[in-house]
Amino acid sequence: MSKYMMTDRNNFNIQENIETYNKFLEFKKTFLDDGISFFNPDIKLFENDEVFDEFEYRIITNFDASDLKNIEKYKIQLEGASEKVRHFFANIIWFYNYPIWDKKRTTKISELEIYLGEFCNIKTVENSLLENGIAAYGNLSRYIYYDINFIYFFTKQYVRDKTNPNDIINNINLYDLMRELSDEDFKNVKALASKDILNYLFNPDYYEPIVNTTCKKNIVKKFLGKYTDETLDDDIYKIRKETFGFDKSIYSAVCGTHSSELDGSDKVLKRVAQVIDKANSNKDYEVSINPKNDTDEDLLAREKSKMENGLNAEELVYEDIISKTDKTILINKISQIYGIKEFGTLSQNIDELIHYSKNYDKFAPFDLISTRDKDILYIEVKSTTGNEIYFSKNEIKFAYTNSENYQIKVVKDSIIYDIDIEDMIHTIYDEMSENNSWGSVQ
Repeated sequence: MSKYMMTDRNNFNIQENIETYNKFLEFKKTFLDDGISFFNPDIKLFENDEVFDEFEYRIITNFDASDLKNIEKYKIQLEGASEKVRHFFANIIWFYNYPIWDKKRTTKISELEIYLGEFCNIKTVENSLLENGIAAYGNLSRYIYYDINFIYFFTKQYVRDKTNPNDIINNINLYDLMRELSDEDFKNVKALASKDILNYLFNPDYYEPIVNTTCKKNIVKKFLGKYTDETLDDDIYKIRKETFGFDKSIYSAVCGTHSSELDGSDKVLKRVAQVIDKANSNKDYEVSINPKNDTDEDLLAREKSKMENGLNAEELVYEDIISKTDKTILINKISQIYGIKEFGTLSQNIDELIHYSKNYDKFAPFDLISTRDKDILYIEVKSTTGNEIYFSKNEIKFAYTNSENYQIKVVKDSIIYDIDIEDMIHTIYDEMSENNSWGSVQ
């Protein structure tokens, strides 16, 4: 059923959906079932444990905790690897990249070209990927390292046992498996897009092509009134079968931007941002959320309420995040990053530090400091009474550089929305860099 509704767009072409899903079936037969590289039919991967041993040693045991981007880390870790190992790694990367709808095909191709190195046949790589993906990953892309390891451990067990793939997926304890190979302080990440997407790929008649756990919870809550984490997928299938039906996208109906079935405060403004200004503009960028045409009276009213909204936006977000902020982790991280050794002083002033831009630097490219898992989290608060939010060049640079530890929260009519525009930030940054549009911004 749901394999014909792969994204949050109701009008997504069914034939394109079929072609996209069939590409996975082609990959599954070649790589997982026949044990052959998707990029070279002459390379048999699973005749022995070489590829498994090499992956675990290079990628997990030899974990790179530096601030380099993942692609640079993997490039270094693959130095000196054999053709067979490089092909295995490239197949794992393909498996990760293939279903991501909001990642450019050209980016996926360039990554495979880098990982295959001298063993790359670019035509074969290009033919392996279609333009379309299955689901938007958004901010979940920050867990790429953990997602790739999850796919690796699934692959290892599946090619060895050939048991029910969904049973394997749902019983993988990634944290424990990684800790068996390294003493590194890994995150115990629970919300992995790879788990949801693999479940869908191997059983599209039961699982939804949704990688956002919050969305799944919202679907169940809307129809059943409450949700249980352990039964989300079962409950959504029950809703499909008994209430909603199988002929349209349940994601679009409940979580989509233009859903008509939601009441005001339940609507999530996400992934609908559009860049209005050109990359070489001298003014800040305008991002339009749910665009609509305004009259002059609308504009005047919006400007009047904008000032009122801006006064309490940051405080609203602070009240929302304070219970989720681990102050001990925050103190340690701030001490490490900024070289502050006076822990007592930090502890006494931690609430002021959380309100960073308000108390320390009104021109800072972020407003609040919090934590996510065991990392620091920079939060940019934007208030609006209409459909636009604005970013300075400095904010774009900071968001780009700290994308894995950065969150945008928009406050409108005293309601807080999490906005995921990471891909857009990267696009704007790249365009401005290409056009030399940074001016005096450092």
